[in-house]
Amino acid sequence: MKSKIFFVALILLPAILLGEGRSKIIKLQNQLNKDRIDAFVSVSSSEIKKENDSFDINSLKIFDGQKEIPFQIEKNKNKGDQIIFVVDIKANSSKEIKFTWGNEKQSKYISRTYAELAMKKKFFFDGKKFHGTKFENVTRVKVPSNHTDHDALFKYEGPGWESEKVGYRFYLDWRNATDIFGKKVYQLVLKDVGVHDKLGNEDDSYHSMQSWGMDIFKVGKSLGIGSLGRMTNKVEMISKTDSIICAISKNGPVKSEVKTNYYGWQVGDKKFNVESRYSIVAGSRLSKHAIVIDGDPDNLVTGLAKHEGTNYIKSSNRKGWNYIALYGKQSLAGDDLGIAIFFKQKDLIEITEDNLSHIVKLKPTNGKLEYYFGAAWQQEYNGIKSQNEFEKFLLDKVDELNNSIKVEY
Repeated sequence: MKSKIFFVALILLPAILLGEGRSKIIKLQNQLNKDRIDAFVSVSSSEIKKENDSFDINSLKIFDGQKEIPFQIEKNKNKGDQIIFVVDIKANSSKEIKFTWGNEKQSKYISRTYAELAMKKKFFFDGKKFHGTKFENVTRVKVPSNHTDHDALFKYEGPGWESEKVGYRFYLDWRNATDIFGKKVYQLVLKDVGVHDKLGNEDDSYHSMQSWGMDIFKVGKSLGIGSLGRMTNKVEMISKTDSIICAISKNGPVKSEVKTNYYGWQVGDKKFNVESRYSIVAGSRLSKHAIVIDGDPDNLVTGLAKHEGTNYIKSSNRKGWNYIALYGKQSLAGDDLGIAIFFKQKDLIEITEDNLSHIVKLKPTNGKLEYYFGAAWQQEYNGIKSQNEFEKFLLDKVDELNNSIKVEY
């Protein structure tokens, strides 16, 4: 009889263990002498799998103490699935985060980031404007070859992406320049911006102050904030192409991203294919721009639009991340705005300028380049109110970029 009971127990044991689920503790280290709020963390699922055969990413939950942490799965061809989240960590300290799986389905989390591309459907073109349905969100579009600026095809003229702090957009036409949505509220707003605008009639709602904020930046023919180009005898924006495909490649609780492929970018007598990814993570005012380009260009440029009444600020680190920035009364609301570009010193060719922009000239490595840009508006909720505060923000961000959160498995 005892042997039968023992045999049944052996059969039931795996089921019992599966019912109890599995867990693993991950240790995170903040090596800076300051608290990190909404620090970005990326954990490799393959590293967890090495020691935990039962690991099931589809039933994963993450806990900081008793608090469940929203997370997102990010596909990576080279590193495998990455588990990304943000967390607060005290200065010079470590924190244990618990990963559990196998007990129940994943939770659904409230998003802290958002990206969108909205356009008219069933449209017709009258030679000047696109007419059709109201703006509707799409996840991917091949841009019509006859599309140009102010023709009313896309809501606020292209894709937008945001965290609670700030929003950005770029003009999905020959300008291909990046702009800023300043926010007076700490929340996601872009889905409601410009919904009823006709575009091109100077009636765009976001050009005047709304309850949430407004478009606060004048771009013109400059590099705006963080736009991409190439330097010949002048700055060449991504204006002439064979075709363009734009997609919302990520839209999650932690990170959102706009991916754009430019085929046949004409610069002089050369053509390049470019993959551009603008992204933003929860709690951040920085946008990352990750670029892949073929044809081995000798340089790519980005930069900041020049405006009167601004002070130029520049870091001088010998390695790691650096920045250039402008602060002053350069917002379309007539008040103070800080803007910045963050770049790796190893990528830098030179910092220069023309009549329109401060220019950062960079060298891609194996066809890849990345940099960040960010804006801080005086009217932000609990925002940056002075140049001194802005300069502290710049120093803090460089420290954080140079000292990512260390993960111990």
